[in-house]
Amino acid sequence: MVKDSYQAVRQRNTKRAPLVVECDPNAKSAAEAKAARDLLSESGTFTLSLKSAFRVLLIIRCASALYRTIADCDEVFNYWEPLHYLQNGYGFETWEYSPEFSIRSWAYVALHAIVGLFGKIFVSSKLQSFYLLRMALGAFSSFAEAKFYRTVTEEVNPHVGRYILAILFFSAGMFNASTALLPSTFAMYTTFLAYSYILRPPNHIERERTYKAVFWLGMGALVGWPFSAVVGIPFAIEEILVFGRDTTTKKDGTIIQVLRSPNWRIHRLVRLVEAIILCGAAISIPVILIDRLFYQRWTFVPFNIVLYNVFGGEGRGPELYGTEPWYYYIVNGFLNFNIVFILALGSALCVFVTAYIDRNRIPGTRKIDVIWPYVLLGLKLIPFYIWFAIFSLQPHKEERFLFVAYPLIALNGAISLYLIRSWASRVAGYFGAKVETRAAVLRYTSLAVLIVFALLSVSRILAVITRYSAPLKIFGSIWDERAPDQLFNLDYLQEDYPTDLSKKTMNLCVGKEWHRFPSNFFMPSDVRVRFIKSDFDGALPKTFVEDIGASSYLEVDGQRVEYRPRFYKFEGASAIQPFNDLNKADPSVYVPLSECDYLVDSDFPLRPLSVNEPPYVQDTATWETMDCYPFLDAQNSHQLARAFWIPDSQGLKWGSYCLLKKRQ
Repeated sequence: MVKDSYQAVRQRNTKRAPLVVECDPNAKSAAEAKAARDLLSESGTFTLSLKSAFRVLLIIRCASALYRTIADCDEVFNYWEPLHYLQNGYGFETWEYSPEFSIRSWAYVALHAIVGLFGKIFVSSKLQSFYLLRMALGAFSSFAEAKFYRTVTEEVNPHVGRYILAILFFSAGMFNASTALLPSTFAMYTTFLAYSYILRPPNHIERERTYKAVFWLGMGALVGWPFSAVVGIPFAIEEILVFGRDTTTKKDGTIIQVLRSPNWRIHRLVRLVEAIILCGAAISIPVILIDRLFYQRWTFVPFNIVLYNVFGGEGRGPELYGTEPWYYYIVNGFLNFNIVFILALGSALCVFVTAYIDRNRIPGTRKIDVIWPYVLLGLKLIPFYIWFAIFSLQPHKEERFLFVAYPLIALNGAISLYLIRSWASRVAGYFGAKVETRAAVLRYTSLAVLIVFALLSVSRILAVITRYSAPLKIFGSIWDERAPDQLFNLDYLQEDYPTDLSKKTMNLCVGKEWHRFPSNFFMPSDVRVRFIKSDFDGALPKTFVEDIGASSYLEVDGQRVEYRPRFYKFEGASAIQPFNDLNKADPSVYVPLSECDYLVDSDFPLRPLSVNEPPYVQDTATWETMDCYPFLDAQNSHQLARAFWIPDSQGLKWGSYCLLKKRQ
């Protein structure tokens, strides 16, 4: 329908083109006046199709997959490492994956392992597999975002849809979140998809809106993050209390109208409960069975997550891993969405103001007739406030906790921008401005805001990429040790390692830089990452019981050949190791420095030295520097200068991030 109307406008403009070309000032002014009136009335607004929006968003998501840094060590140790274990037979294990606690679901990891399995058809090394999987995450995010954009365009307003598309494309927050291997990112995807149905009006005849919204909310909660179900509360209220559309159109064009029965709310409640039970069972049963397969015991991980985080008991809970001030999400939201985040916070106020100054725009004899559209709009804005309030009240805060609300930030911010531009046009009208002037105010108010938003967002993205990307480069630079003429076994430094037991595994050690390790996908399969003592005194991950062992077979000539096979038994997933959920250090995870063949370390000249964190790069008698990259010393740099990229920024202090090799 939108496409047809656009084509009609284009044809109409084409027919009138000769009139504009002629030197007739009256014709030209008439055409401009009509164009201005069309803008004010929003007729013929250009929008992108689902496929076009997907392609546009895929551009920036692919850039994210290739260049985004990993800022959260939870992404590595809780998701990339278990995924690496499933695909390659070894990796790091955190206490959350111990069958004793089981607060991480293997179903989420296995879902991505399937993608990685098919991806091996197209790649020749596991490092390529890492980036291919991030590209797949970016593609799925692009589809979910594009579908959300189309629903906003069709059900809310085409201008709001265009603002959302611009916000999603340029947002630094979406650049980081869209390709992250995190349950909160998965829940963000499902929130996009759920709200592509929730934003439609309730329908008493068709079940599609109810069932598909519940399904995607359930997927986000049961496969991703249980707390994401909170954003569905206003939807449930609207489903029961708002009648919505009383007509539906069949495929043959027949319009069916239903009469409102006295007990329609009971019917809606029954339908909602039915959808929750059926969708919940369809999602939960596979999740439980997959976790049963790996943990070798019956468990329901979403319940365990809620139990630990809400009812963990004294001395336990997420607060063990750090607390942040109440304004943390305000600062973080501004860094990732800048102006749009402020607009999102003020969206409720914008609706109240609009309901007052535009109260005569909506016809009706009763007061409820006038305010009811704004009440319905408010129900779409409330989920962001619910999520923001709940997580701002929690002492433990992390950037990824806000990922689920990113679709809501974009929606609330875009609606605020749309309402504000309307105010500006009305104010111009009050001062007697012509229709062309009012149209210019409409156009350039929103354009100015989006330009500032885009510039700040790009500046933030560049700041992170150019100043914090050294770990990905340094850990990946160990591949330079591989023989340049190596043709087979490209995942190894030593080509004969899988078939020759005399080839020993090498150790790459990390101390204070353990939290920036980007996963074993960056490591050759004959190199193991080990921890050396640093000033960090919390719990570090251990290693899964490896799914790789030693075996042998007899050749035809009777010679016995020993090799390292992959067993695919996944016994490490069910093995119980001595973990604790109190974030207490375990000395058994550390190795002495003498066992390290390689070492990744950082050197910040302005930071004080300690016994456990000496500047290894300066010990040239023991270590040879293989590679070094500059890395921003955030502690000693100016806060604003480090947050955004500006050419020739002042107030930045730098250190070195290096890969060292032990001298023989």
